[in-house]
Amino acid sequence: MKTFIILMDKINFLLKILLGTFLAIALIVLTWQIVARAVFNAPLTWSSELLRYLLVWITFLGAGLAIRYQKLIRLEFLFSMIKFPPTFEKVIRSLAVIITMVFCVVILLFSLQILEIVHLQKSAALHIPMSIPYLAIPFGSLIMLFNTLVAWLEGDWDKEGGEVI
Repeated sequence: MKTFIILMDKINFLLKILLGTFLAIALIVLTWQIVARAVFNAPLTWSSELLRYLLVWITFLGAGLAIRYQKLIRLEFLFSMIKFPPTFEKVIRSLAVIITMVFCVVILLFSLQILEIVHLQKSAALHIPMSIPYLAIPFGSLIMLFNTLVAWLEGDWDKEGGEVI
């Protein structure tokens, strides 16, 4: 288990770098799109499509990291309003983890089916296979699933907050 946690932390570090790169590319493309439209009066035909796909990837990868570092909305309001016995609270938190993992598996399975449908389609402006943008869904779901498992194994699911990304 410790090896799995260490491996996921290394993967998460690489994902942070990838997310930063995607955000930087999105900022550069968006800035260039504004300059091209306003200054040169020549809007880019591909920039909005690239930005859309980058934002999809950023969203799914970011959600996986947010799960790992406890930055998503949780049931804390329930536990702050009502004082449950510790064992019952642990059962509720474990049930939430199981529901989250089932949700990730369902999204993963359905997104793989969608990949089979779109793998031959090309995007309108960039002319890349549509499986590239759609691949963010199963990849992000897998990262969310694994990071949920890591947070649960480490016991971080019982804590508020977490490490800042």
